[in-house]
Amino acid sequence: MRIALDAKLVPGQWAEIFLDGSAAPLRGFVFSLRQGEAIFTFPDLPACPEGLEAGRGVVVRYTSRLGRHTGHAAILRVASGPPVTAALQRPARVETEQRREFSRVSVRVPAKLAAGPESVQAASALSDVRARIRNLGAGGMLVETSLPLVAGDEVDLAVPETARSTARQARHITGKVLRVEKGAAGKGKARVAGVEFSFASDDERDAWAQLVLALQRKGK
Repeated sequence: MRIALDAKLVPGQWAEIFLDGSAAPLRGFVFSLRQGEAIFTFPDLPACPEGLEAGRGVVVRYTSRLGRHTGHAAILRVASGPPVTAALQRPARVETEQRREFSRVSVRVPAKLAAGPESVQAASALSDVRARIRNLGAGGMLVETSLPLVAGDEVDLAVPETARSTARQARHITGKVLRVEKGAAGKGKARVAGVEFSFASDDERDAWAQLVLALQRKGK
């Protein structure tokens, strides 16, 4: 998969910078982003290393919740500091090795699902009281539903008390539909939707992580 580097590289982001012909990377973070360039600071470098100079090519590697990103760039200018800084040309696109941030557990958990193109609170929101979660992670899920969902729909999920195991606070979550597949024939569910959760707080995220952990232990 290819993804725009400047859409994911942000100030404060740590990255590894590989100089051409060097096996050991320089570790620095994005100090600032400007038009067409990223300013990296290398706080652990006592002095400017050999090869870190304008016109040299580099490989930029960093990670995000989507996976590991690798792109090629050129050094525009270098300041010896302290601290050592370098302005790199921002590649238009990078290669991304996707990963799933959270492990998933296969479940058959009943749920109530509401959906709407703009807001699940809208009066026109549709609901399915017989939806069923097929797999669940702390960051998302696959859910069977009869609702005519499409990618981009906002959804609101409620899990019944009996399905929440020991994670009592994990009862309600909102999210966004990433993809929709055909459901299994004959089960009354027309679609299987992949949903990414939207967390209102760290406590809400932790509650769902606890639920996934409890379900994993239960399944062992």
